[in-house]
Amino acid sequence: MSTYEILLFLHLFAAGLLIAGEGVAVATGIGMSRTSDTKTLGMLAELSVKAERFALIPGALGAIVFGTWLVGETAYDFGETWLVAAYVLWAIAFVVGAFVLGPHGRRVTQHAAALVGDGVRESEELHAEATKPAMTMLGMLEAVIIVAFLFVMAVKPGA
Repeated sequence: MSTYEILLFLHLFAAGLLIAGEGVAVATGIGMSRTSDTKTLGMLAELSVKAERFALIPGALGAIVFGTWLVGETAYDFGETWLVAAYVLWAIAFVVGAFVLGPHGRRVTQHAAALVGDGVRESEELHAEATKPAMTMLGMLEAVIIVAFLFVMAVKPGA
């Protein structure tokens, strides 16, 4: 197996992790929008945090590291429009996920655990916190950006 084939496999595996993690994040966000049960909200928020920690972040980092290495192994130029677009989309999605959505999910998880510990079964306040419109919009934006990133990487428009 050549270096190129190994890097391509690792790059695609990382992209698969990224897709899986984002799928879990979207599914848990939808689930949180449909309940005010504190245990369920806590479980879904915790699952989202774990998807971020074990799939989204490793997938994003792997995709960028192995993708960058792949560019060095090929005839592609780092200045190509599709490649610059991919890096910009990746950076935006990573910042939104790691520095806004991730901390929000951890706060919801902690709040839910405190409410469950106090014996609270239903909480409209927790539901409102978990489904803040700004966080919902950022979550949708991140999903769209990741789809656009994957499209640019797969199609390489203009290449």
